[in-house]
Amino acid sequence: MKIQLIQISFKKFYLLLMSLFLVNVTLTPISSKAQSPTQTSNIEENQPFAGVKLRVGITGEAPAVILPQDTSNQNKRLTGISIDIWDELATSLNLDYELIYNDSVTQTLKKLANQEIDIAIGGITVTEKNIRRFDFTQPVHEDKISVLVPLQSPTLWTIIKPFFGWAFLSSIILIGLCLFVVGNLLWLAEHNKNSEQFPKHYLKGVREGVWCALTTFSTVGYGDRYPVTNFGRFVAGSWMLISLVAVTTLTAGIATTLALAFSAQTYRNLQSPSDLKGVRLVTISGSKAVEWGQYYQGRIVEVDSLSEGIRKLESNQVDGVLYSRLALEYYLYQNPQLPYGVVDFDIGTQNYSIALTQDNPLTEKLNEQIVSIDMQLRFQEFKETWFKSQLNN
Repeated sequence: MKIQLIQISFKKFYLLLMSLFLVNVTLTPISSKAQSPTQTSNIEENQPFAGVKLRVGITGEAPAVILPQDTSNQNKRLTGISIDIWDELATSLNLDYELIYNDSVTQTLKKLANQEIDIAIGGITVTEKNIRRFDFTQPVHEDKISVLVPLQSPTLWTIIKPFFGWAFLSSIILIGLCLFVVGNLLWLAEHNKNSEQFPKHYLKGVREGVWCALTTFSTVGYGDRYPVTNFGRFVAGSWMLISLVAVTTLTAGIATTLALAFSAQTYRNLQSPSDLKGVRLVTISGSKAVEWGQYYQGRIVEVDSLSEGIRKLESNQVDGVLYSRLALEYYLYQNPQLPYGVVDFDIGTQNYSIALTQDNPLTEKLNEQIVSIDMQLRFQEFKETWFKSQLNN
């Protein structure tokens, strides 16, 4: 009997211990520790910079980045297309940030490399050197690269220079050769039966033959010299038909040459990208324009800002400024009185992107937003807005 009671008591004691153990296991924080990493991971995946104030370095030329007239507290008063683009992206991702202005692209990227800033926006282009050091988003906009050059008033040489061009000289030489050949044919056909108009003496006869060909070519046709033989008339008739085409072509060429020679419009030295070879060109250090200028064998001088490049152009240290067509045209909008103009051709393109530190988790999120917003279209809207505001001012 006692043994049975002891067994029952032991079973109750064992069950009590097991119950206490299970309760203890259930109430321990082990299960919460197992869930915390998953919850934190979801937060970091959706908002990798939640609660963090991003340091956004910004650099570039107007209208991408426009400095305030009053330079005090300029970080809070910066405006421009790049800032509008970034503000839209940051708002969509609920990012908190502060803008840190830098004078040059080189300085901005140096700070990004040293992790003094988290992101770089503005005049940032993807180059072979930079792509190895940073993460880049998809392009937020694309722009052409062109050249700003001085506009020169016509000089005596620029007036007469078109007349020494091969196009004009070759036309004159070709017409002279045709007149000589036709004059000889008329003389050969006419000097025996029509020696009064085309003398048998070669020099005198050919002279009259060339004169007849010239009057026919010019459509004047004095009638003082004309062929009477069948072959002579065939030569003259063929020459008349040829002259109709030749006169039209020559007249157009001469008209173009005269327009170039005596036009009051400004004269530009650069007519195509191939003309950049050996030309002294200043451009912004760290931009894609440097690579394009070197490709066309220009003598490249690198500076930190567009204003510095303009000063070199004004002092005749360089022949032109090689940079973004948008920035160059906007500069002319702001300074219409300056004797400069952007050439009619482009030498390449450069894509502006957002640069981030390597393996930055925000890169993918920004790319998703850039695609969803259709940033190229938004850029066009921003550009038109800024140009209109400049005109209204």
